[in-house]
Amino acid sequence: MSRPERLLLLAFFAVVLVLVGLGEPTSTAVGAVAGAVPGVLASSRLRRLSGRMDATLGIVEPVPRGVRPRALAVRAGLHLGVLGALLLSTLFIPFVGDELYAAAAAAVTGFAGALTAARLRR
Repeated sequence: MSRPERLLLLAFFAVVLVLVGLGEPTSTAVGAVAGAVPGVLASSRLRRLSGRMDATLGIVEPVPRGVRPRALAVRAGLHLGVLGALLLSTLFIPFVGDELYAAAAAAVTGFAGALTAARLRR
């Protein structure tokens, strides 16, 4: 992904967090932090792994330039699909389903946002 694509994806993740946070701000904040911390830890591990793979195999393809709307739509659609699957918790857990959903959705979004932001430096 190119840098502008990553920035647009981060803006999408921020909008998702704001929308989820409108209903349950405390659960959203806790979930976002709970997702961002493992995302930051995983990003350093992925950076080292990517560097070793590039050194061993060589760089396969160059970094694309510009914004590819289809690639962004696929990534955003997949993220919304995961959030839709998490929405089932509100059906099965009647009283805390909304809070659980807000925390889980924020955690998934925080994790994805941390991994996306870590790749901005490249």
